[in-house]
Parts: sequence; structure tokens; C-alpha cells
Amino acid sequence: MTGIGIDIGGTNTKLLVADEKGNVVSVSRFPTEAEKGPEDFVKRLSSAVAKIKKENNVSPLAIGIGAAGDADPETGVLRYAPNLKWRNVPLTGPISEATGLPCVMENDANMAAWGAYVMELGRKPCNALVLTMGTGIGSGIIINGSLYHGATGTAGEAGHLTLEQGGRLCNCGRRGCLEAYCGSVGIMRRAAEAIPDQEAFIKKYNPGGIFDPYTLSKAYEAGDSAAIKLWHDTGRYLGEGLANLILLFNPHYVVLTGGVSKSRDKFLPAMKEVFKGQPISTPFEKLEIRASDNPELGSIGSALFGLEQL
Repeated sequence: MTGIGIDIGGTNTKLLVADEKGNVVSVSRFPTEAEKGPEDFVKRLSSAVAKIKKENNVSPLAIGIGAAGDADPETGVLRYAPNLKWRNVPLTGPISEATGLPCVMENDANMAAWGAYVMELGRKPCNALVLTMGTGIGSGIIINGSLYHGATGTAGEAGHLTLEQGGRLCNCGRRGCLEAYCGSVGIMRRAAEAIPDQEAFIKKYNPGGIFDPYTLSKAYEAGDSAAIKLWHDTGRYLGEGLANLILLFNPHYVVLTGGVSKSRDKFLPAMKEVFKGQPISTPFEKLEIRASDNPELGSIGSALFGLEQL
């Protein structure tokens, strides 16, 4: 059995074909071009699905979609997608009609959480919190082996937990959100304040590179005091945000994914120090922290989730 996982991004849309064990058969992409509107997008997506089926000689049974934003898993409506500038757009119905395949949709972090549950945790009967650390911060919650949606399908917006009242401005419009401190954009905003001569910083630690988390990691490894403090603070902020969720959900596992998580050795020590300082220590003592470097985790999760909803 195979399924198609679709990751709708602001710039490109990725299609991935995977079997029921999560083995990837094929990956392709096409420009999202959200400004052309949902109808045009569905038409081009249908063509991309037909192409990937023909080229790989597969007959997928279902489509799973991961979309960044407020997705309604029951109605298949993308209620709000800031990166696409779409509001209240029905997607699963039109895509199913255009492709002839049953279709389900979740927030992209939920799909990444399902991918982590299957691929990283082996479907253990457990509770897990999966954090996607990219441009922003997303999360998905697994409770007793099932994806937790909440009352409206919006559960898991960990990136918008308030760390500091009146703190840093978040892209959501509020201030003090976890995302504003620990997403890559938030990290680099703090870095820009701490490192005024960015050109010299890049030349010293990552010649030919750009001012990004990777350069900060290289600087950390070279012993740069500003970079060390930036990653320490990132771990501290992340620890404070996660501690609230751990006290609330008491998970067996926390799984970190996404580009920022590749620098985990720089920020995990400070995060764990926050955990050690919690007065109610029981939920933290047996908590297992894992990380995944699988770049296709969300798309694989989408494909598998679509198959499992048949």
C-alpha cells in the first residue's frame, strides 16, 4: 500500500509517496503560487499527483495534507494560512474530487508529530510531545497513541505560549510568544542585537555563508561568547515553555524536529537545567528527549496518516 503526503509551503508544495512502513518511494515539488488562488492550486496539484503516479507506477490509496496554519481536520477547510494568505479555503473536498483519492488534512506540525510517532517511536502506546523548530515553532500532541486535536482541531500551538508579558513581537502579532525567542527568525533577531558587525562575524566563523543559526553554531563551536550566550538563552527559553507543557501533559517523550533542532547540542544543556530546577520533578525524571533529523518527517506522517484514515 502507498499513500501520498503533501506539504503545502509558502514557496513550494512537496509531494511524497510512501508505503505503509514509511519507506519513501518518490519526492517531487512544484511552485505553490498561492496568489493564483486555491482553484488554480488544486488543478496544478492534481496534475502533479497524476505525474508522480505515472512516473513511479504506483496506485496510492489516499492523500494526507500538512498545511501550516489553522486547519480543520473534520471539514477539510484551511481556516487561515498566513504564509499563503488564504482564509476559509475548502481543500480536501476539491482535491479528492480532482484526484479521485480520499483526502485528509491536518496542521503540518500534527503531521510531523504523527511521522515522529510512527518513525521515531515505533507506535509505542505512549504520550508524546513533538516540537517542530523551524522558522517558527509548531507542535503536535500524541495521547495514548492518538493525535490530540482539542475541541476545534487547534490543539498544539506551543509556539504561541506566552513566555514574557509584553516581550518580543511574534509574527502572530502578539508579544512574548515562545516562537519569538526560539524559532530561527526569533533567534536571529536576538543575534542581530548581540552581534552588531555581522559581516565580520560571518567572515570569521563561516566564510561564504550567511548570518543564520548554522553560522551561530560554528561560532559556538569556536568558543565565541556571544554565540554561546545566544544558544544558552535559547535553551533556557525553550525549557521554560516546554516545562509548562510537560507539567500539563506529562508525556513519555519529547521529540524535537526541524532545522533549529540540528543545533540541539548547543541548547539542550540549558534546557535540561530548567527541567532540573522544577519543584514538581516527577514528570521530568523519566522524560525521554529525542531528536529526528529526518527532513521528510512531516510528509511521511501525512502519507501514513492518510492511509490510516481509510
